[in-house]
Amino acid sequence: MSKKVRVFSPAKVNLFLKVFRQRKDGFHDILSWMQMVDLQDQIEIEKIPRGIDIICDQKSVPTDSGNLAYWAVELFLRKTKSAGGVRVKIKKKIPVGAGLGGGSSNAASVLIGLQKLFKTKLTLAELALLAKKLGSDVPFFFTSGSALAAGRGEKLYSLNLPLNYWLVLVNPGFEVSTKWAYSQVEPGPIKHRSTLKAKQLTIAEMLIQLKKLGNDFQKIVCRRFPEVGSIIQKLEKSGALYAAMSGSGPTAFGIFESRNAAGQAARRVARKKSWKSWVVKPIKVGPDGLP
Repeated sequence: MSKKVRVFSPAKVNLFLKVFRQRKDGFHDILSWMQMVDLQDQIEIEKIPRGIDIICDQKSVPTDSGNLAYWAVELFLRKTKSAGGVRVKIKKKIPVGAGLGGGSSNAASVLIGLQKLFKTKLTLAELALLAKKLGSDVPFFFTSGSALAAGRGEKLYSLNLPLNYWLVLVNPGFEVSTKWAYSQVEPGPIKHRSTLKAKQLTIAEMLIQLKKLGNDFQKIVCRRFPEVGSIIQKLEKSGALYAAMSGSGPTAFGIFESRNAAGQAARRVARKKSWKSWVVKPIKVGPDGLP
C-alpha cells in the first residue's frame, strides 16, 4: 500500500448562474455553466496510525470538522471500511471564500487521492455519491470539467464548452458569505434549461448565452461591495469579451481571446495592492480527476 499520494485540486468558474425558488430542504434551485480552470491547490495525503489530521498553509482554512476535506476522509473510511487514519496537507492557491469552489474541489480531490492511497475500487459513480453528501458543488469535480448544473447544483449534464480562450480572475481580497448572498437574492422564473444542453458551442455562441443570462448574485454583491463592480468594469475596459462575477463572489472573471491579451489585462486591472489576479485556462479532466 502506498504511504503517500499527491493530487491537484482545480478551481471552478460559474460562467453564468441563475437562482430560482427556495426548496423545502432550504436550498435553492440553480442553473449554471460550471467550468474547471488550471488554478489549482496541491494536496498531499498520507496514511497515519489513527485519526484525521488536516494541515493547511492558510490560517483562515479550518483544520477540523469545519473543513469539507475532513468529512471526505471520514465518509471514505466508513464506506470502504479502511483501517488506520489519514493526514491531509493542503497548499492553497485558490483564494478562500472567493466563489471559485476551493473547499468543494479539495473534498473531491481528497476522495480521488484516498482511492489511490488505499487502492480501493470504488466506481466513479460511488465516489460521486459520496461527493453529493459533502456539498452541492462537490460532485461537479467528478465531471470532465464542463457541465450544466441544475437542482441544488448536484444535477450535472456534461457539456463540450469551448476551451480555446483565456480567463483573468481577479479577487479583491475579502470574502463574501454564500449564506448571506442567498438570503439577499431575488429568485427568478425557471426557464432556459432546454436550450443550454448543446453538445458543442463556439466561443461566439457561448458569449451570447452568457450576456443573456449573467449572474443573479452580481447585482446584490456589487451593491454591498462596490469594489467587485469596479473590477468587472476594469476587465471590460481592458478588452474582455465578457466579464462577470463567479458564484456568490467576490472573484470576477474576464474572457479573453489570447494569453497575451489576458496577461496585459491582468496587469492593468490588479494595480490595487489588495487585488490579486491570475491568468488561467479552462481545462478538461480525465476520469481519475487529472487534466
